[in-house]
Amino acid sequence: MFVPPIYRVTDPGQLHDIIRNHPMAMLVSNGPTTPYTTLLPVIHPPGAGDAQEPEGFAGFSLLGHLNRANPHWRALAGGVPARLVFTGPSGYVTPALYDTAVAAPTWNFVTAELTGDLVPLPEGEETLEVVRRTAELFEQRFGKGWEVGGSVDYFRSIVGGVGAFRFEVTSGQAMFKLSQEKSPAVRDRVAESMLDDGDGTRRALGVHMCRMARAEETRRPTLWGGSVEPECLLDGLVRTVAERPDELALVDGERRLTYAQLWAWVAELAAALTRHGIEPGSRVAVTGGRGARTVAALLATVAVGATYIPLDASYPENRLTFMLQDSGASLLLHDGPRPAIADQVAALAIEDPSGAGAGGFRPVACRPDLPVYVIYTSGSTGLPKGVTIPHSCLDTMVTWQRTDSVRPDVRTAQFAPLNFDVSFQEILGTLCGGGTLVIAPETLRRDPFAFLSWLAEQRIERLFLPYVALHMLAVAASAQDGDLGLSLLEVNTAGEQLLCTPPIRALFEALPGARLGNHYGQSESAMVSSYVLPADPAAWPLLPPIGRPLPGCELLVDPTDPQDPATGELLVAGAPLSLGYLGRPELNAERFVTVERTPQGHTRAFRTGDLVRVEDGLVHFLSRLDHDVKIRGIRVNLLEIEACLMQQPGVASAVCVALEPVPGSRQLRAAVTLHPDVTEPGDLRKALAGLLPEASVPASVTVLPGLPRTPSGKIDRDSVAASLTGGGDR
Repeated sequence: MFVPPIYRVTDPGQLHDIIRNHPMAMLVSNGPTTPYTTLLPVIHPPGAGDAQEPEGFAGFSLLGHLNRANPHWRALAGGVPARLVFTGPSGYVTPALYDTAVAAPTWNFVTAELTGDLVPLPEGEETLEVVRRTAELFEQRFGKGWEVGGSVDYFRSIVGGVGAFRFEVTSGQAMFKLSQEKSPAVRDRVAESMLDDGDGTRRALGVHMCRMARAEETRRPTLWGGSVEPECLLDGLVRTVAERPDELALVDGERRLTYAQLWAWVAELAAALTRHGIEPGSRVAVTGGRGARTVAALLATVAVGATYIPLDASYPENRLTFMLQDSGASLLLHDGPRPAIADQVAALAIEDPSGAGAGGFRPVACRPDLPVYVIYTSGSTGLPKGVTIPHSCLDTMVTWQRTDSVRPDVRTAQFAPLNFDVSFQEILGTLCGGGTLVIAPETLRRDPFAFLSWLAEQRIERLFLPYVALHMLAVAASAQDGDLGLSLLEVNTAGEQLLCTPPIRALFEALPGARLGNHYGQSESAMVSSYVLPADPAAWPLLPPIGRPLPGCELLVDPTDPQDPATGELLVAGAPLSLGYLGRPELNAERFVTVERTPQGHTRAFRTGDLVRVEDGLVHFLSRLDHDVKIRGIRVNLLEIEACLMQQPGVASAVCVALEPVPGSRQLRAAVTLHPDVTEPGDLRKALAGLLPEASVPASVTVLPGLPRTPSGKIDRDSVAASLTGGGDR
């Protein structure tokens, strides 16, 4: 079973308490077509009393018995793997106890799962003793059916048809779903109500809740980025226009706009929005390609206090239609011909500037909770979900970027798609700092060689790229002879784990004046942390940390093991937090949780789903919790396998996925792309076997011409998995 870290039991004593007090277990093993399941009592061996409690989740034994006529017994008699599932007390918590208007009661339960080998015991007295003890325990727990002590003769008469076994535990886990995502005060109120309940099962559940509360008394490790008083991004933009009216603000092909010209265009579009009834709190969708028109539309929307909703025109029409309807936008601004989705809402073309001045145009006054944009990200249901980002988040990011960059007025490429939140760093961070924003032509985004030449021609100084795009750019640079002619001073990567590959190191060795930054954040919490790598690329680790929190950001670690409090799921609190998912109260309750008051006074945090480790004040990304898989009971980190593949000669990029071609039979498959001058990478599985445990070596490594990407430029792992279902081996 999958146990989320928030509910994971880490005290072995609690696991054995479940077994001892709820000894009825479901025995599960694989049958010819469907799993065999049998409910039966299970006991600890004689002598394993409370004073001799097993000390771990594995390496101990349990005893039980089955009817030898049971097909389950016949299947397991050879000592094959099986599972025991124990279900402890369960009950529900009413909305009144939570003091919240949730739609339905919340179920709370205790569950444990053990995996191991079933070993038959000798017939005769040893089997008889197991039968007698399990029956005795069952009678003690569940009432008298007969007097066990006087029934030895009966047990002797049936023992020939009974098979006793020893279950040798190889791994175990347990979970308490006991409202620990709620505040301690609410949890205590719920526990007290259950302890006072007349029902024995609910009282038992209350006991477990109290034990869990004691186990959670240790405060979560935290990191604080320091206090901040951010400037409103609109105020920063107005200040920049006043200070640099004639300096170049925006370049889009042949179009070149000064700050005064750009602001005059923004004023015209803002007036048009106002005429169409747009006011603070309205939502305005903007569709089109990356370019000067969509940048001006973004600025005008935010300037009138409305919420900007980017709709990348390259997305499928059905997806854009859903996003437009789900967002509740009252107006659609479009670049170019009227799109088909314009039939869903009032639409207005983005007009070119008339050449008139901005007059006395002033944007609305900022409020920390005023939404700036709604951005859509992938949802587990197959439909995207909108995340609402307020000024408190964006203003902090823009203020930090202006002071953290090598210069506030650097010449920056606009590379990210409109629906990727890094685009706001590129656009707002540049224009509020007095720099020049240069739109990268769409045709260059998938051509690293042409993109490299364009960067040199446009004298780009700052660049934001996903790791994969940076790596491919570095590979293209390695194929060039002589000086690259680049003006780069700062490159920032985000979106996925950065690997410092040999081509990336070589690129920065050729650019001694440039720095590499590793940024971390999510759509739900925007920019969270940053790490600038040392000046010498030779000193770079293969997997750099994601760094320290930004000002105004507090990071919490929810440990997966109390014995290792520095490792666990990362929670984000403070300035980076969004307002949550648009129209998704259940999802908001799941991901934006109430926490005990932090050292900085925060009580609301976002669960990132990322497993991290804190060392020397730096946060290291380990994996997505859903990318940390188990193969034959052994924990395997997919990113570790990818990193090892990337070290192999000739490999340009790599991805590893876990497939389950047959239910219950999970295996690893990997895919790689090769450098242009490489046709045969050699035996990659053999190379991995020399670096990784056996369970971490993929069943196959397939060479692909390219790795599929999501619209934001990340590797599309689902598409890779689909292509590898029948993959070959190398």
